[in-house]
Amino acid sequence: MSSDIVSICLGLLDKYDTKFSPEAYLQRIENFQSFGELEKRFVLEIFYGCYDRKSILDIVVNGYYSKDGKNCLQSDRSLYTFVAYMILYHIKYYGIEYLYILSSYPNQEKIFKFLKYFLNEKNLITWLSDAWSTLLDKTFVEENLLNPLLKLLPDLNLFLKELEEGIYQVKPRPKQAPTQPRPFNITQPKPRKVLLPEPLPEKEVFKPLKHVTKSANSIASLVKNPNVTYEKKSRIVKRTVSKSANDRYQDHFEEPVPQFKAKPFLNKQNNLEPIKLNTAAVLKDEHLIKKQIDEMMKKFSYLEMGQGSPNEFLKWQTEMRLNDLKVEQEKIEMKKLLSKLTHEEAILAKANLVENKKAQVKQIQHENSLLKKEKEEKEKIENEKVKNIVSTILQDEKKVKQIKEQVVENKKLIAQQVIKESEKYEAEAYKRVEEEMRKKIELIQQIKAAESIPINRTKQVDLTQTQGYGFLNEMSIAELTERLQLAKQENEEYYQKKHDEIIKIKIDKEENLIEKLNFINKYRNEIGNNEKKETFEDLKTKAKEEVKNSDSLAKLKKKIEEKRVERSKVDFITVNKKESKKQINIYANQRKALEKERFKELEKTHERYRFLNLESARLTNIV
Repeated sequence: MSSDIVSICLGLLDKYDTKFSPEAYLQRIENFQSFGELEKRFVLEIFYGCYDRKSILDIVVNGYYSKDGKNCLQSDRSLYTFVAYMILYHIKYYGIEYLYILSSYPNQEKIFKFLKYFLNEKNLITWLSDAWSTLLDKTFVEENLLNPLLKLLPDLNLFLKELEEGIYQVKPRPKQAPTQPRPFNITQPKPRKVLLPEPLPEKEVFKPLKHVTKSANSIASLVKNPNVTYEKKSRIVKRTVSKSANDRYQDHFEEPVPQFKAKPFLNKQNNLEPIKLNTAAVLKDEHLIKKQIDEMMKKFSYLEMGQGSPNEFLKWQTEMRLNDLKVEQEKIEMKKLLSKLTHEEAILAKANLVENKKAQVKQIQHENSLLKKEKEEKEKIENEKVKNIVSTILQDEKKVKQIKEQVVENKKLIAQQVIKESEKYEAEAYKRVEEEMRKKIELIQQIKAAESIPINRTKQVDLTQTQGYGFLNEMSIAELTERLQLAKQENEEYYQKKHDEIIKIKIDKEENLIEKLNFINKYRNEIGNNEKKETFEDLKTKAKEEVKNSDSLAKLKKKIEEKRVERSKVDFITVNKKESKKQINIYANQRKALEKERFKELEKTHERYRFLNLESARLTNIV
């Protein structure tokens, strides 16, 4: 065989048009008759094989293009079909020696990449076998395609290694001599010295920290200091004000309770407490204090006139509070006793629930047994239907084979007539295409000549000149930039003046606040309630003691005791909750599993009927 036989086969596959039959296409080739007998036989076998088994070979080639050969050219498609046909069909009968014909092809790297993908055992067993079984019978694919190819895989892998060595010039690595162990040259260790005991560490003596305080006078001096920022001033003032105000509230209304507290971490930068009071709170306190002063003055005037003291009103107020607390305590204890009563009733209701659940479990078991019987009966009926359909399909396939042979003979006669007519149409179309191409070439030359002429499109810009549109107050770009800069400076000066005015107003407000706070602190230091008032907790304890002996609560306690006696008399079965739930879940899961199996089998039968109906329809169309 000649060295160019591969290029001849690829040329035939590239130029073949599906409109013509293969026999008519071979008759039109001039050099085909000059080939030898062996070459003719080889070319015809490959050409007809690729034509007849195109659907099987396309699965392999399309898979290569979609996965490993994404960057490969579509013009090499005929090469990959040729190689796939040689491996699947030609090697079985003639041996692997015919693969060495591929060595005459110039670009062997493409063949190597395709064979590496195609001869991967994982690809053959998984998706290639599934794709072939959609077109052909599964047993036919395993016997005639997969099994012979898997037997030849070791020989084909050797051929791949030879290709790789020829392309990449891979040389075997020289074996290095194994390392031999040698003894270590280690010096002998010296004996350890006796270590002396280290001295015990002494405790460090800390100096006592100085207590730093800040008064209102220091705050006033801080406000007048220009080096301190406004934010820092406001933060320090508010902290001191809130601290002093809160201390006065606690001293005035409540007694100090002894509590253990850890010492706070002293910060050298800020020794003040966090902010608690706003300006609104300070103004509110001032307004309240003024009201209190007015009320005090009125009381003094009433006392001077000879009117009574408000102690009688305070006694009446405490009595009313006691009555309200009694009502609240009665409601709380009623709720507690009612919750106990509902608990006892719930235990009795649970016994009824257990009996109902047992009846439900028995019903589920009965339903499961009925479902199993229905399933067995349906399986028998479906198997009989499938057997009848398979027998009809086998008879139809025999008829189809006979019809196919008649169709092939008719196609050959039609092809000869079509070839003669197509030759005439091709000659006329060729002349039309030539005339159109000449006209297009002339137009392209004219366009290129017009584009080659240079054109000056640049414009020089003068920033000092106006554009001359004739508008009022028309300015150049340079004049406009200067005016914008002046406008910016004016805006900045205006905003800076406003900023200074706002800061002055804020400082004045803070000074007023400090004066008001000093007034509030003086008032709270001078006036204090020295009389101890009866606390709210003492009133609660009194109310609880009086409520315990009420008649309504005693009746509820009797009812609860009666329910407990009833519960002890009732002999209901104490069921373990976990075990009962497990049994119910087991029966429910068994029922679900049976239903799933039933639905799966129904789907399988529907798929079988659909597949068999499609095949029967296809056979009827062919007939």
